[in-house]
Amino acid sequence: MKSSINFLPFSDLQKVPRGLGIVNHLIANKKVGAKSIHSGITLLPPKTSVPAHTHNAEEQVTVLEGTLKIILNGDQEVFCSTYDSTFISADVQHELINDSDEDVYAMVIYGSSNVNRTFVETGETVGIGSDQDRFDT
Repeated sequence: MKSSINFLPFSDLQKVPRGLGIVNHLIANKKVGAKSIHSGITLLPPKTSVPAHTHNAEEQVTVLEGTLKIILNGDQEVFCSTYDSTFISADVQHELINDSDEDVYAMVIYGSSNVNRTFVETGETVGIGSDQDRFDT
């Protein structure tokens, strides 16, 4: 097995706009050789949210800056402040909300390099980071 170390400065990370000003900064993914994780840092501007969805993989969300509200299964609210984390099992419905007047930066790590998102409202399943993986449609 070939070893790999990639230095990935934040300023050099690929930025993927998701709509509403939400931007994913990709870290570990297939393009850098990741085989079993997909990760990045997500910027959620004030008063924005990622709509209710599920994933086919486990997910860890760690707030790096700001306060993030996460609604699990449509009714359980969790408030995460700086350095708080959540672990979300595959297929658990969740919604990420920035109710504040400040930007939120969150590190998101998925337990698969082949992760998808299924939007609860439409039932549509899309690949993470694909052109269809948008929050403003």
